[in-house]
Amino acid sequence: MDVTEALLESWDRQCKIVEAVASKVDESNRHVKPSEDGWPLDKQLAHMHNVRKFFLSQVAPDRAAGLGTVYADEEGTPIADLDAIKSHLKGSGVAVREAVREGIAKGCGPMKSEHVTYDNPVLLMQHMVWHDGWHVGLIFLGLRLNGQEPPEEWEEPNVWGQWRTESW
Repeated sequence: MDVTEALLESWDRQCKIVEAVASKVDESNRHVKPSEDGWPLDKQLAHMHNVRKFFLSQVAPDRAAGLGTVYADEEGTPIADLDAIKSHLKGSGVAVREAVREGIAKGCGPMKSEHVTYDNPVLLMQHMVWHDGWHVGLIFLGLRLNGQEPPEEWEEPNVWGQWRTESW
């Protein structure tokens, strides 16, 4: 496997983790918050998609063009259809992957606009990995505080098992 394939596979694994964690957000807990002043879990998911969409709109507008809307208003209220939020999140994951793949294929030059610059497409992906991870952690915290923290038996194949290769 070459470096580009490994990099794109790492993003695919990240997206599988995000999708698995998103599957733990449902109608019974979508309004749970990780802190008193935090965002509800559905807004965490919507925000992750919207951030991906925004940065793509700046550096790969063709990849952002078809991505859906997850906010019902200007204040950032998530749309009522939780399944649609999850579907849009999955779609923006594919769009980030393809933007990075295309950027690498073009020689890893800068991806930039008037307001955003990534000196290399890999830096866009790394930004998205960090951002997703931050919000996944907040979702886990919200689930924990609501008494719904996923058990280790679920976490192993859905989170850590995406990276671990050891056998016991």
